[in-house]
Amino acid sequence: MWPLKLIVSCGVLLAAVQCFEMNMTQYYEMPQLYDFDDYDRCLQEFGASDDTATYCFVRAEVQPNRTTAAWRAIQEISKFDRHHFDHRQLYFGLCVHKCEAQLAELDANAIQQLQAGILTDNAKVNVYLELFAMESANRARYNELSNACLNWRLQQRNFGVRAKSVVEYCDTTATAGKVSEEDDPWNLGFYVLVCALILLSCLSSLVDLHLKRRRHDKMLKERDHYKTPPRSLVTRLLLTCSVARNWYRLNQEPNGKIGRELRFLDCFKFFAMFLVIFAHTNWVIYESAISNPQDPERMLHTAAGTLLISGSLITVTFFVISGLLLTINWLAVTRALTDDKNETWSLAKYAALFVKFNVFRYIRLTVPYGFVLLLSGVYFENAGGPLWRHIYQREQLACRKNWWTNLLFINNFVRTDERCLLQGWYLAADTQSFALSLLVLILGHRFGRWSKQLYGIVLAIFMLLPAVLTYVFDYYPIFLPTPQTQKDSFIGDRQFTEFYTSFQMNFGAYFCGVLAAIAYDQLSLKQYKLRELRSFQVFWFSLFPVGVLWLFTAHPIYQHYYTETPRFWGAIYATVQRNFWAFGLSILVVGMAAKVGWILRKFACLPIFRILGRLTYGAFIVHLLVARLALATVREPIYFGTGTMFAYIFYVLCASYLSSLLLAIFVELPVSSCLKLLR
Repeated sequence: MWPLKLIVSCGVLLAAVQCFEMNMTQYYEMPQLYDFDDYDRCLQEFGASDDTATYCFVRAEVQPNRTTAAWRAIQEISKFDRHHFDHRQLYFGLCVHKCEAQLAELDANAIQQLQAGILTDNAKVNVYLELFAMESANRARYNELSNACLNWRLQQRNFGVRAKSVVEYCDTTATAGKVSEEDDPWNLGFYVLVCALILLSCLSSLVDLHLKRRRHDKMLKERDHYKTPPRSLVTRLLLTCSVARNWYRLNQEPNGKIGRELRFLDCFKFFAMFLVIFAHTNWVIYESAISNPQDPERMLHTAAGTLLISGSLITVTFFVISGLLLTINWLAVTRALTDDKNETWSLAKYAALFVKFNVFRYIRLTVPYGFVLLLSGVYFENAGGPLWRHIYQREQLACRKNWWTNLLFINNFVRTDERCLLQGWYLAADTQSFALSLLVLILGHRFGRWSKQLYGIVLAIFMLLPAVLTYVFDYYPIFLPTPQTQKDSFIGDRQFTEFYTSFQMNFGAYFCGVLAAIAYDQLSLKQYKLRELRSFQVFWFSLFPVGVLWLFTAHPIYQHYYTETPRFWGAIYATVQRNFWAFGLSILVVGMAAKVGWILRKFACLPIFRILGRLTYGAFIVHLLVARLALATVREPIYFGTGTMFAYIFYVLCASYLSSLLLAIFVELPVSSCLKLLR
């Protein structure tokens, strides 16, 4: 009976999706979100003689005027703030020469009447202005001209509204796409590091090639040489940067029983990474310029919109896997160091292990992460464009200013309006969860008799904590990346900073991974055959349709505007949504580790995922730079359609994994090899 109930429930839920009808006649009464003059023509035609042509990117905010149809349309459309852009916020790319020509026939009094004022009270815009502080002279020079120009255009198009505005930055023929400082220390540091890595890789590869040719064992195949570690510690150290050896390391099969049983995790990591790239590429598209904003706005009112919003649960996958791997490593180390089961470890031994685990993890993650941080702040010659500095240079400036918050893994609560590599919040929350989980595991090992009670208490606290915090601080029950929030790069978004990215809201999911590893370990020790239990197999396979349905449980909250979600029930849902997903995922992982899953497990264990899974970390830290690079050079608003969206997603996915391959060969795997020698 339960499958029938499941199908009926799914049908009822999908039928309940709100059918939102947008009044398109009213929609087109509003000013367009984007109005860009021809960037290349402006700088090439008008700057051909003296390099003085100027093109300014201007932020504007429409001022209230209830007597006009345009303002009434803005109010009506923008009130659906979960699904729609804030249509008060306008974005102009103005060619100064063109503006001066348009205003040339007006007298001083007419130009003065066009002035609506400088935009100074928009906190999100002010963050950009602070990052682009070097543009203060251009603002002083062009603020009034640009405000009169854009209001003249609004007047000419009969919108009947005026807007305050501020210049974010200006490009000239001489500066567009150019490197401002030739001997910039940040750039020089990056180039020196790249040259050093290439030199080390060449030397190490040549030494490896020399050793291969000196071998006298004719039975040894060529690839076996690169798979066999040298006996000498010094030689091993010399070969850590060998390109050929690192390629074989990247592709090597997992060692040991645990490695073979958990090799399906590489597949999980790759598909989770694909979904992350899917979401983040769409976010960067929102951050750029869209010619048809009404289409993504309408789409968010459908079942697909609910699914996209609930897709934020995908980060839970990484937290669960991270907790699982930490605990498996902890159990392996403690067993290897334990000579006598009744032996009581000293406090110093626990402290040494705690420091060792954290230091090794910090080095392993931070070296490639630091390289990408350095790369993200490098100035280079580029194609420019109206949005290049808004999308890409903003990231460069934030990284040059706040890189230290990323390296200390505190960027999920420090300088959150000027984030460098925004996706780095996950590494910060994961690092904090790692340290606390390791402390709990140490206490569980030291007080083994009370370990079950300890784990239960910790799980209960962090399962309930999101509900308590949501109730006390009145958070929205689900993470809500609205179109405007994404367009503003989550600046000033309390829901993102406090609800979604904070360690305390995610630790429950991480600890589910810890408990999953303990359950898997006990099943392995007792040689319990879960795959032989028909009832567990049925339950395990049922997790897939239940998981899909679970994504749609956010629908009544997300799609309903007319009644406010009760604060108590909203708090309950906030903790249930994420933690139940983590709990179900933990059961899924334990079951597949116990060889449940039939053809699904066989698919997840395909060799191709071995490489893709190992490249996932590099792809994670580099993919937003790739997405920004792809979209920052657009000259005019792009059409947001399925084909366009997937073309960008496919490009970002491929380019991110190719970049990750280089990062792995030249940085990540050499560091990993060095750490193995130090163990």
